Amino acid sequence: MSRVLPLPGQHWRGAHERTTAVRMLSTTAIAAACLVLGAGGATLYSYAATGPAVYSVYEASVKDEEAYKKALPDVQKLIKEHGGEYLAGGFNKAKVDHGSPPASNRYVIIRYENEAAYDKFWNGGGKAWIDKNAPEARNIKVEGIEAK
Repeated sequence: MSRVLPLPGQHWRGAHERTTAVRMLSTTAIAAACLVLGAGGATLYSYAATGPAVYSVYEASVKDEEAYKKALPDVQKLIKEHGGEYLAGGFNKAKVDHGSPPASNRYVIIRYENEAAYDKFWNGGGKAWIDKNAPEARNIKVEGIEAK
């Protein structure tokens, strides 16, 4: 294997050797720059395109638990289709430690990858399901924080 660069104190043997060396160094430099900028650029683009996670905090005072449970599969399907992940909650799973009023009988916390995913759920049937099956419920959208 031939050396690309001359050793200290040596001179280039010809124009071809110099051109080959410059091409190899240029290619290596460009490849390294693409790798560094590409990975960093992809990370920045990915975060900008998606943003932080969004959490849905749902509270309802369900009066007819059996009827509500029959309607749940429809909204659970919507949540799953839009990338929602159940984190906590259910029936009678929340307690107030401080303040009032007392907790309602149904609290659920769902995580969405980003606000766009949450909005697709909300506008794609989530809001309509709540309006139909739990019109007095509250749903609070909370922006997540970036992990450190």
